[in-house]
Parts: sequence; structure tokens; C-alpha cells
Amino acid sequence: MKLSISDPQGAGDRAYIDKPGSYCLRQNMLAIKVFDVHAFSYKAFSGEGLISITHPFDSKASYPRGKDSYVIDLQGHRLVAEANGMVGIENRSGGVGVTVRNGYIEAPGNSEANRGMTLRPDWLSTKAGKGFCPLERVSCQDIPASATQGGPPLGYAKTDYLIEDITIHAGWRGVDMGGAGNILRDSIIEVDGRVAVFQFGPGAVIENTTFIIHGKGDGKPFDAALKLRDAHGAIVRNNTFIFEGSIFASAPAAINLLDSKDVLIEGNTFKGFEQKVRVNGDSTYTLK
Repeated sequence: MKLSISDPQGAGDRAYIDKPGSYCLRQNMLAIKVFDVHAFSYKAFSGEGLISITHPFDSKASYPRGKDSYVIDLQGHRLVAEANGMVGIENRSGGVGVTVRNGYIEAPGNSEANRGMTLRPDWLSTKAGKGFCPLERVSCQDIPASATQGGPPLGYAKTDYLIEDITIHAGWRGVDMGGAGNILRDSIIEVDGRVAVFQFGPGAVIENTTFIIHGKGDGKPFDAALKLRDAHGAIVRNNTFIFEGSIFASAPAAINLLDSKDVLIEGNTFKGFEQKVRVNGDSTYTLK
């Protein structure tokens, strides 16, 4: 299916996916800056996506929900936001089986709403303090389970997200991806900030990808080019990690493990990082 592109209130291109299927982008997309004459400033989009999966998640639905629930092929085209604080592709549905491939995403900005891509379920199945931790709560994601009263992770749903052959230039963060069995490969993720990719959930494969971080903004304790949370059994192989910060910006670790056990890290190249791997909480890894 061809992605249907709209232009809401003259703010530039948007596309919305409201049902499972395979979608192809037939043209470049551009979200322009919009000046708010009442506020006398440019409009803040606060995490609005250029392409948004909006279909409501229903585990009892009759349509197939597997590895290929939503396939988005950019066909070499570009998603570009001139406006700050946007997301290139976002999964609002909380559904599983999202594949994104073959294209370029540019999403500037330095707020936590700004990401190149966000693929994740609705809730993080990890206790942190009382109850469950919604994914909007960055503090829950960044606290090792051993430092909370909630105990170890309770398990993650199989999400089977796949990102491949994608180039992302983002301000704050390149990719957020949550759930079990996710894959990122054959891509380039470059950010102005301090975290290129944050994957939370077990069984992830991160391979043949270049991470470039410039280290702008205030540092946080668990920053890393690749941050892994509850990533038991993850494989990180044949990647290149590059820190290109100024002389005034300190490099975070290349890889940070939070409560992630039995992680295999092999065949990677590190440039500009003083620390290859940092561990927090109950984490173990093999470095080859």
C-alpha cells in the first residue's frame, strides 16, 4: 500500500497508519517550521511523528499480528523535520511486528520528545517502585532494578521490531526500541546528544551499524552511544562506535548495560571512547 500523506494546518507532510499491512513511501516528506504569531515563536511539536502508527492495539483481533504486522519501506526516500521536537517514525499503537527499512530520517531538537524513531509497546513490564512503569517515565527506564524496591524484571512481550538500512540524524536520541527479540542492523545512527540507541528488553541483536554521537547537552549517569536495559542475551556485533564531540564535551561510555545479563559484545570498533562498556545493576557480558 502507498502511504497516504497529509498536510495538517499547513505544517508540512504527515502520514498515519491505521491498520496492519505493508506500506511504501513514494516521495520525500518534509515537516516545516510553523510560526505561532500569538506566542511569537515557532510551534513546539512535542514528539509528533512524521509517520505515526495509530492503529489501536487489540490482542484478540482477527487480523494477523506477527513479525510482519506493519512493514514500512521508505524506498530510499527522506523524512525530514525542519521543526524541532519531532519524531521521524513513532509507534503510537503499542503493537508488535513493526519493520522499517531503506531510507533517511532527520529529526532535529534537544528535548526528550525528539527522536529519530520510537518503536515500543505501551508498558514496560518491569517493576520500579510501586506498580508498573509506563514508558514515558524516563526515570523508570534509567534506574537499575537493584536500586529500586520493585525487584528484577517481570518479562517482556515478543515485539519483533526490525530496523534495517536506515540512516538517522537526530538531535536528542536516534532510536528508542522496547520489547523482546528486536533487531537493528545495517544502519547509521547519528545524534547531537549523548545516546544514539536505547533498547530495553531481552534477545536484541544490534549489528553492522555505525553509531555517531556528538555529546551535546547535559550528561546523565547512564548515557551511552548504545544503552541496553534488561537486555538479557543481547548480541552486539560488528558495529562501529564513534565519538565526535568537541574538546569541551566528554564522551560517555560506548555501551551501557543496565540489568542486562549474558550480553555478547564482539567484533566492534570503538573510536574516541575512553570506556567501551559500563555496567550497572545486575549485568554480565563477554567482550571479544
